[in-house]
Amino acid sequence: MSAKDGGRTTRRGSLDQRYLEALARGDAEGAAAVVDDARRRNLTVEEIYLHMLAPALVEIGARWKARRLSVADEHLASEITLAEMERLRERLPAGAADGPRAVLACVEAESHAIGLRMLADFLTIDGWTLDYLGGNVPAADLVDFVARRTPAVVALSVTQVEHLPSLTLVAAALRRLTLAPRILVGGAALRGRTRAPETFGIDAVALDARAGVQEARRLAAAVRGTADAAEDYFQRLGRRVQKLRTARGWTQQQLADEAGLDRTYISGLEHGKQNPTIGALLRLARALEAPIDRLVVLGQGA
Repeated sequence: MSAKDGGRTTRRGSLDQRYLEALARGDAEGAAAVVDDARRRNLTVEEIYLHMLAPALVEIGARWKARRLSVADEHLASEITLAEMERLRERLPAGAADGPRAVLACVEAESHAIGLRMLADFLTIDGWTLDYLGGNVPAADLVDFVARRTPAVVALSVTQVEHLPSLTLVAAALRRLTLAPRILVGGAALRGRTRAPETFGIDAVALDARAGVQEARRLAAAVRGTADAAEDYFQRLGRRVQKLRTARGWTQQQLADEAGLDRTYISGLEHGKQNPTIGALLRLARALEAPIDRLVVLGQGA
């Protein structure tokens, strides 16, 4: 254990156990007092989430499965924790809110959203722009929403194994979108599934909020790289069209007339702002009397 880790453990002391005991008793005031004590010991919001709240909820879930706690007890523990997260959220530093966009949702029929809410708060601190949809989002509605919002990353949560088929279905639908996002998934149902990306058609798995931020950053960087590469390609394509047009002494309007296209379309194409269809490229190639591969070949020059 490093000195830094040892310092954190000393500051946490028995807080994690005290918080768990308060939850097990259904003692909202006691839980709040433990969180206040954690703040007095200068624990960060992230440390409280990761080392107190999240482990306590895992243990509460284990006790419920072992029938040592009732469904009512488990629900009360969840609501107490959500209330504490709301209090902590008021103290979060304001993020830049100019980072990449993410949509966060539980898969259809999945109602356990606390882990997802924690990830949302961590991403807020990290400066992301978020659409947090919460629990039990129907697949069709989620896909439609993502198509309209075009996020870089969709973060999904699935805690119960019986909901994994819903993950497979919604991931496949998201993949079919024209502007398909990267898909990040967390939740207890993924624990121990080392081949989850291949099995469920997703991009990454993160089993806690801190790992979720790291994976989200990585996925967003990959999206930016793809977008930058596409933008660079369209700019080079536009320069080729312009070069061939000016070599014939044509204006943009003359090329548009010859190709049967609109002049504003030609202008946008030459400025790298158009993603031309194969049909448009064929028309341009015929009008310019140039092989189509001279227009579309991927090279470094113009």
